[in-house]
Amino acid sequence: MEKSRLPILLFILALTGYFFFYEKLITAETAPTGISENTPEPQVPDNQPLIAFDNPNFDFGKIFKGEKVEHIYKFENQGKDVLKIEKVNTSCGCTAAILSNKIIQPGESGEIKATFNSGSYSGKVRKNITVISNDLNSPEYRLTFSGEIIEEVCVTPKSINFASVYVGEEIVKTITVSSLTDLDLKIEKISTSVPFVSPLLTGKNEEGFLIEVTLKDTFEIKRFNGSISIETNSQRQPKITVPFFGEVVGDITTYPEKIYYGNVAEGREVIQKLFVKFNKDDIKILNVKISPSSLSTKITERYEQVNPHCLIEIRLHKEAAVGQLNGLLELITNSKRQPLIQIPIVGEIKEG
Repeated sequence: MEKSRLPILLFILALTGYFFFYEKLITAETAPTGISENTPEPQVPDNQPLIAFDNPNFDFGKIFKGEKVEHIYKFENQGKDVLKIEKVNTSCGCTAAILSNKIIQPGESGEIKATFNSGSYSGKVRKNITVISNDLNSPEYRLTFSGEIIEEVCVTPKSINFASVYVGEEIVKTITVSSLTDLDLKIEKISTSVPFVSPLLTGKNEEGFLIEVTLKDTFEIKRFNGSISIETNSQRQPKITVPFFGEVVGDITTYPEKIYYGNVAEGREVIQKLFVKFNKDDIKILNVKISPSSLSTKITERYEQVNPHCLIEIRLHKEAAVGQLNGLLELITNSKRQPLIQIPIVGEIKEG
């Protein structure tokens, strides 16, 4: 009889221990970690300032593109020594100035005014202001300035990339101008910054006004950029600027436009590379010349395929004399448009 009761007794003891352990575990998990009712508030050491802001994170909500927002951050020196504001740094797009004195006595308050210009922004933005002071706990106190920039007049796309255009070729791109409010939008004037890019208002559909931008009469081989200005009847966005960029290419394109060695120690050998792209299948390099004699060339790669190109190594030999390096690489080709391509070479050889 006693033997039959023993397993039951052991089971009851094990079950009791399990519930006791489980209760302790739950209590430990739900109790605040590292916090006690009797934990004292952190004490500010003697002879130390403490900067404290009422609201370090300011959200200005939604504003229209082109509008400005101002906000004043208020702070207090809650320490026991003089607080010195050494500098206020801002991220791109906003400016900040200290309205109060840079020297704040214990218990006194100060203000920092921030101004944000939304002219070049759209969508959600977040800017930072860093207050640098002699507070050892927060020597670089971070303030935030955030919100959303909405547009009354929207242009799609925001910029035009003409990419690579063969010399003399004509290309047309289309941009759409529309209103995101109940404004009865009107296009009053369109202008361009360069004569070989011509914008023209061609009509309107359900998405907005259509403007065709034509690149033509490009007879000079070069990279280019510029902008189109669109003037509207919007009071908030009376003028919109659409940047454009691209490159007019000939039979041959070379990168970079100049070989630059920088400062080279005397007796050191350095190799730079020139990428040559053939924009027509029948174009070839017939000869290569280089000066001075301390430079030499070698064609390391060449592909005869859909986009034929080659890579030319320009080697500056260790025998190069000390002083300014003013060289010239000449590519003689079978192109009627570009029979001779000249690449300047610059640098300086320093005494070792």
